Order: sequence, then structure tokens, then C-alpha cells
Amino acid sequence: MEDKIKEIIEKEFNAKTLEIKRINEGYSHYMYEVKIDKEPFILIIRFSNNKNEESNLGKEKYVMELLEKNKIPAPKIYVYDKEYMIIEKIKGIRLDTLWNSLNKDEKIEITKKMGKLLSQIHSIKLEKFGVIQEGGKIKCDDPFKFRKMGEPIEYNLFLRELFKGGFEDFARLLSYNPPQKSLMIKIFTYLVNNLNKMAYQDPPTLIHGDYFPGHIFVEKENGSYKIVGLIDFEFSNSYAPEFDFIKLHRQGFFEDIKLKAALEEGYGKPIDEKAVEVFRLMRDLGFAWVVLESGNKELSDKTLKDIEKRIDTPSYKSHDFWSSVN
Repeated sequence: MEDKIKEIIEKEFNAKTLEIKRINEGYSHYMYEVKIDKEPFILIIRFSNNKNEESNLGKEKYVMELLEKNKIPAPKIYVYDKEYMIIEKIKGIRLDTLWNSLNKDEKIEITKKMGKLLSQIHSIKLEKFGVIQEGGKIKCDDPFKFRKMGEPIEYNLFLRELFKGGFEDFARLLSYNPPQKSLMIKIFTYLVNNLNKMAYQDPPTLIHGDYFPGHIFVEKENGSYKIVGLIDFEFSNSYAPEFDFIKLHRQGFFEDIKLKAALEEGYGKPIDEKAVEVFRLMRDLGFAWVVLESGNKELSDKTLKDIEKRIDTPSYKSHDFWSSVN
């Protein structure tokens, strides 16, 4: 791989490679930090490890250019090729490596800025709900083509996209022998009883899809921290904005009253925490399947037990949706 990187650097920058360092974070692509003998001196090269249009480099290129157009601090793209993408190495410090050393006031101030950055991202509205693909094409569940037998029946466009993906994970878990039948029934019932919280009605919104301190870079300026960069857009989609609060919910930002207030202040409006909880449960269900498929039954079981524990917690329960509409 080192020889290949050197060849690419010579071809694209007419430069000599001084150092190559593998970056182990990330799931979909192989990444390397490369030092060269001319500007920009340090850069990141990402090699596509996924030919799927929903998570390949072409998708990320589209999202990064869209963010740059809207003055959101995504890395600059130096070179794009279907096999690799060379991008700017963001300056600053990754927020998760700094977080525990910050005092409370600093955490509150940065959390406000995290909320404001999400508000900027969510101001970008897209044509329809679904999975963003290469070039910005959105893959969605188009209406079934059949001869008309009456007037069109309305349905919630977002719920269709949500369940199309979420119930695939549900079905995959059920395929294992023996499946956790009682828990699967409990999860299904919980989701049906919370349809009102999932039935997002507003326009399709660009989401980062993996928003948490590990993907945010900051710098200290005049005594306070500012956000200077945001990375990793492989899970970006056209969805409901509450999905971008899932990882912050996992990491306790909603349990801390001051941090939650700061997040909402920066975001500019209240955050529907109940919707975040339900969407988090669906995301965790998908994670349980992924790790089970990889052979880690212990982590899958632990994830499912945590889901069950949360479902059984009184604060997680909701009124019966069907009784509210009948």
C-alpha cells in the first residue's frame, strides 16, 4: 500500500512522500495520513472499501461539497478519484480527546456551538427522504406502479423510509436460531406505540448521521474554543433531524440538564428527546445485528439487553398510539 500511495502522491502533487501513517478509526474506508515535501505538507488519503453507492467516496464528495457551499467546516477536497479521495487534514484538536480535561463552563460553551453547527446542517433541505448516493442521488421507496383502482391514499413518506431500513435489521435478527422472540415482540410493540413520535412531517433534512465529539475538531482562540472542522460523512442521509442527536444522547448530553439546555440554545429550538430515544433504539437494533453478523454474540446480546432495559423504563414508555387515533 505504501508504494501505491507514493505513486499517487507523485502523480497528483508531483511531490515526494516523507511519511505514511495508517488511521485506524472509521468503518467503511482505509485512511492514511501522509506527509509530503510541498504544500499542503500533510493530507489525508481515503481508499474506497465499499462499492455500494450508499457509502462510497462519491457520496462523501457530494456531502462535503454541499457543506462547503453552505459555509460548514468540512475538509477541503484536493483530489477525487473513484478509488481514492485526497482531502485536507483538519487543523485543531479532536473534541473527544479534549473533553474530560475541560471545565464545566467550557463544556457548556462548546455544546452551544455544537448545537449551532447542527442547526446549520439541518437548514439544508433536500428533495426527498432516503439514502444519499453518489452524486447526490437519493434512493427512496418510490410508490408501487399499478393501474389505478381509486384515489391515491396518503402515507407518511418518512416512516416508509425509516421502516424500510429498520425492519430489515429486525428481520435479520429474527433469522437467527433461536431468535429472542419475546424481546422482538416487545420491540415491535414499543415501535408501534410510538409511531406518533416517529412520524416526522417536515421537509427532508440533511443529517450528518454520526455526530459526536469524535468527529468534531476545535481550536482555542481568545480564551474560548471554536469548532474548526467536522469529518466523516459516510452515514449522511436525507432524514429527520433528530437522528443527529442519537450519539449525543448515548453519551449523556441529555442527562446533564445544563448541557441539554446549552445544546438547545445553540440549536435554536427545543429538541424532541422522545423522538431521539425511539430513533436511538432503532439504531441500536441495527448495531445488534451488525455485531452478531460479525460473530460477536456477546456484544449483540448486551446491546439487546440494554434495549430491553430502556423499553421497560417508565420514562421511555409512551401512551398507546392506536388509542389516540381511534
